[in-house]
Amino acid sequence: MSTTEQAASTPPPTTVTASAPPRPVYTGTEPFPATRTTPDQQPPGWQVAVTAMIVAFPFLAILLAGWASWGQLIGPLDIALALALYIFTGLGITVGFHRCLTHGSFTAAPALKVVLAVAGSMAFQGDVISWVATHRRHHAFTDRPGDPHSPFRYGTTLRGELRGLAHAHVGWLFTSDPTPAERYAPDLLADRAMRRVSAAFPSLCVLSLALPFGLGWAIGGT
Repeated sequence: MSTTEQAASTPPPTTVTASAPPRPVYTGTEPFPATRTTPDQQPPGWQVAVTAMIVAFPFLAILLAGWASWGQLIGPLDIALALALYIFTGLGITVGFHRCLTHGSFTAAPALKVVLAVAGSMAFQGDVISWVATHRRHHAFTDRPGDPHSPFRYGTTLRGELRGLAHAHVGWLFTSDPTPAERYAPDLLADRAMRRVSAAFPSLCVLSLALPFGLGWAIGGT
C-alpha cells in the first residue's frame, strides 16, 4: 500500500476536549455547596453600611425605648402582649395573606383560612383582597413596568435607588395606581367569607388597637 493510500485509510486523530464534570444531583437534604463571591459581585461598602443601618436601627430603637421606659410606661405585661399580637398578626401576613391566599402554597380549612385572613387584616397592611391582588400583580411584573412597588422604579443610580427604596416601602401607597381585584384575585372575590373579612378591614384595625388595651386593662387594672 502506498503512502498516499495509507494516509487516506488512516482515520483522523480524535480531538479530546475537557468536559465539565457532571453536576451532583441535589436531593434536598444536604447543605448547599459553598460558593465563592468574586470581587465584582461584592456590593460596595456604602451599600453594606446603609443596609445594616436600615436592618438594625429599628430593633435598636425599640430596645432603647423599652430600656428608657421600663417600670414607668412599659412592663412585663406590655412585652407579653406585644409579642403575642406580633406573632398572631405576623403569621396572618406571612402564612395567611402570602403563602396561603396569594400563592396557594397549601389549602387551609375554611375556618383556619378565615382566622388567617383576620389576623393579617389586623396588621394594618390593607384588606385581604386588595393585598393579595397587589402582591400577585407584583409577581407578574417583578421589577418591570407594571410592578406596583418595585425599588428599581427610578433607576439604579444612587439617587434613583434611594427614591425607589422610599417608593417600595411607603410611596406606592400614595399613588393612584389601583390593582383590579377582578383580574388578580377573582378567586377571593368569589369567596363569600373573604369578601366579608375584606369589608371588615376598618373594624379589624380598630380591634387590633382595642385588643391590647382591653387585655392590659383586664389583666393589669390600668
